Amino acid sequence: MELNINATPVFHKNYNEIHSKEHRFIINVGGTRSSKTYSLCQNMIVYALKYPNSIISIVRKTLPALKATVMRDMITIMRELGIYNEKEHNKTENIYRFPNGSMIEFFSVDDEQKIRGRKRDVLWANEANELTFDEFQQLNFRTTYKLIFDFNPSDNFHWLYDLELKDECIKIHSTYKDNPFLEREIVQQIEDLINVDKSYYDIYCLGLKATSKANIYSHQLEFNEYPSNIEDFCYALDFGYNHPTALLKISRFENTFYIDEVIYQSLLTSTDLIQKMKDLGVDKNKYIIADYARPEIIEELRRAGYNVMNANKNVKEGIDAVKSSILYIKNTAINTWKEIRNYKWKLKGDLILDEPVKFLDDAMDAMRYGILFMKKQNRGITSSFVSFNF
Repeated sequence: MELNINATPVFHKNYNEIHSKEHRFIINVGGTRSSKTYSLCQNMIVYALKYPNSIISIVRKTLPALKATVMRDMITIMRELGIYNEKEHNKTENIYRFPNGSMIEFFSVDDEQKIRGRKRDVLWANEANELTFDEFQQLNFRTTYKLIFDFNPSDNFHWLYDLELKDECIKIHSTYKDNPFLEREIVQQIEDLINVDKSYYDIYCLGLKATSKANIYSHQLEFNEYPSNIEDFCYALDFGYNHPTALLKISRFENTFYIDEVIYQSLLTSTDLIQKMKDLGVDKNKYIIADYARPEIIEELRRAGYNVMNANKNVKEGIDAVKSSILYIKNTAINTWKEIRNYKWKLKGDLILDEPVKFLDDAMDAMRYGILFMKKQNRGITSSFVSFNF
């Protein structure tokens, strides 16, 4: 079988390391859009075809995030190469089998049976900075050949930085400049980060380790299951295309808010968005608080029967509404967690400005739309009948 692959330098560097016995650990670190994920998908396909009966495990913190990123890319690449066979794709077990007996399995690290289960030849941990050191150890114990990691260096401290120092580890650093297939508009957006925030420029453009940040939120907590005392909920929507479209479910009890991701996906047309909302059972009786910058999409949503309201986009007022609330975020809302940990005020030298950095903020915008709306709903003056006896 002959495969013709459009490969970046990141693909070639990883290919050489994967097929060399010199290093056990391969860490892909760097900036955004450097082709890390796509190149590793290509490499896993090549490995599976080259070595019959091999087992490759691809993991991430949660399965929904893994399905929406790596699994989707993997299937797209195999379709483009003309080798995808839907009959060999067990969508229940999230396993793809090749004619030569090799298999690629996808699972989340919160699946105890999988993480402590059978051995594999190669493991790839996508967005590896989401994993704990204990999760890494369990995966390491059960991998016979190579462990591959990829991440953006947005954490100040992490076990991955210690792993980089070991002799059995090789680090492959990459930036957007290693991706010759990147659209010019995206390149411009990445390069413009130098005019927005130096720390973000270092992390997402240059792929350098994070420095301390003036985080906007620091009071967020994690929840697994909704409490029984939820009063009401609404949805909040921030439109995107190259940026992700973010649809959040925002539930409340008094001044406590619970945030969950419903949709977080790029390249969605209005037709795609409406279909996904139908498929996911978005309640047409509940308000959807949306960014009014896209009135044509709002009109399409309304014609589809959704109850869409224009958001109050006052940034400072919205941030104040969030900061003055007790805030819980679903443990599976990986993108919202990633954004909130990196959402910060602009800096001018050492001076913190009263303006957030406009980058990786799609879920953050949606969150403040919804919380501000729900708080304003309860802000009216309550009247009551009072009786006086003289």
